[in-house]
Amino acid sequence: MKKLIKKTGSAFVLTAFFANSAFAQMQDLLREDPGQIGGTAKGSLGQNITTIINYFLGLLGLIAVAMLIYAGVLMVTAGGNDEQVTKARKIIMYAVVGIVIILLSYTVVTFVASALG
Repeated sequence: MKKLIKKTGSAFVLTAFFANSAFAQMQDLLREDPGQIGGTAKGSLGQNITTIINYFLGLLGLIAVAMLIYAGVLMVTAGGNDEQVTKARKIIMYAVVGIVIILLSYTVVTFVASALG
């Protein structure tokens, strides 16, 4: 039991490391330029939309990594229960597919944003 707690604790620390990146993007989004009237966010509309999309993609990536950790814990604690192992494998497969889709989405958003200026 102590090993399980130690492994999941280190997994949550790793997840918190990735969450820091996602929240840093949100801070950049909410930073205000005091030189503008009304305190609107700095940058053009396209840059702000790109930042919002990147923030949500980072958040979805964080959720996918958390699902991988959850599935790993399910698999480790299965104790020979084939149903629980099958459930964990499905979650891992879907989480990996989700991460691939998120990475492709990030690539498309970055390409479109650079093409538009």
